[in-house]
Amino acid sequence: MTTTATIVELTDRARRQVQHLLGSTAGTENFALRIGVDPGGCSGYTYKLALVPGPEADDLVFAQDGFDVVVHTSMIDLLRGMRVDYAETLTSSGFTFTNPNAKSSCGCGSSFGSSESPERTEADALLRAQVEDVMSEIRPFLQGDGGDAEIVAVLAGGGQPGSAEVHLRLTGACGGCSSAGATLSGVIEARLKEALPEIGRVALVP
Repeated sequence: MTTTATIVELTDRARRQVQHLLGSTAGTENFALRIGVDPGGCSGYTYKLALVPGPEADDLVFAQDGFDVVVHTSMIDLLRGMRVDYAETLTSSGFTFTNPNAKSSCGCGSSFGSSESPERTEADALLRAQVEDVMSEIRPFLQGDGGDAEIVAVLAGGGQPGSAEVHLRLTGACGGCSSAGATLSGVIEARLKEALPEIGRVALVP
């Protein structure tokens, strides 16, 4: 969904660096910049930037000069109003983030915490309980092979079909297994989406 509303602002320096990356990285012609967060880091969440072929279902798309920025709807409340810059010093260079939703941050500059994080909202708590119920059906199959799965975070999004996101960590024999991706997509993700249509993405985190 393309929108003219400003959710995430990129400074001129940040836009120029993205344009440079797109122009100097083979195979990224017409790619977009995905901005999101993953659970983890020093303070609770880490920022995530990636060049991707294009938007997915339930992404918001923000047109820039020469490229698009895509943000999944489940991330909006964590990223609304954020400013992304690019800084270069004598010792380091990289993207920097100024986020009005961050209630705490780490010296690394790429990790933040929020007292209003999605895991603490009523909607996310309800969806997490539903995910737990579905996972209780799946776990015996995983445990039978010596593995298991831990729910790391549940981002309820806007409650619409495909707007929610679940982050999982595979443990035991499932963790680091060469078939972890198949276990996720063929077993866990398929069952979660079947039982809970509001879930649009199930991701593995380390």
